[in-house]
Amino acid sequence: MNEEVLNEGKRFLISYLKDKTIDYEVYHPWRKSWEFIVLHSLRVEGYARKLMSSEEHNLSQDEVLITQLAAILHDIGRIHRREQHALLGRDIVHNWLKENQEINETIKDSNRLLYLIEKHSDKEDNDQDYCLKILRDADVLDEIGILSIFMTSNRIDRNNPYFFNLLSNRLENIEINYCEKALKLLNTESARLMLEEKKKFITSFIDQLKDELYGTEMLGQVSIEDYFRY
Repeated sequence: MNEEVLNEGKRFLISYLKDKTIDYEVYHPWRKSWEFIVLHSLRVEGYARKLMSSEEHNLSQDEVLITQLAAILHDIGRIHRREQHALLGRDIVHNWLKENQEINETIKDSNRLLYLIEKHSDKEDNDQDYCLKILRDADVLDEIGILSIFMTSNRIDRNNPYFFNLLSNRLENIEINYCEKALKLLNTESARLMLEEKKKFITSFIDQLKDELYGTEMLGQVSIEDYFRY
């Protein structure tokens, strides 16, 4: 029954978002499409599952279900706007539950579900709701790692001859710092371990890239002409 409720949540997510466009995205073309929110939400649910299976906790089956459903639906409001999308998402899901009383009764605590969706974005809030901690950590973990390397590269002009040098610099000076900041936002030990592994991978990638750029590492910060003073 729980899997059917989750599948209903996924079907609603897709039906609500389908064919809509995110018009505020600038850097990442794939984020303009409604499919981006679906894929992100499914990955966040996957992280939530991993965290709950890795952590020692006393969550009931109902709480586990609510956390997974919140992960699936947490960003549904983001199709309309980035700012306060959590509040909008809460209202969208609230209306869905009103129209689907069977699902509403199955999850038992719909107010908790709506609360998780509403509060998921405030990562610096010290709320002690364990389900919310799982959801927030799962949300932070997504798009860090291999995905963030691709996303960082998207901020650099691919026609620039110094592309790889600029990528190396940006990853080292910005992305690693972002990982450090993200670590401070996490609530669970399992999430911190996962993010440390992601950080190690990014660091290894940077080291390999710098090794391949050996002899040209200063270029990109200065032009060839300036470096050799032509």
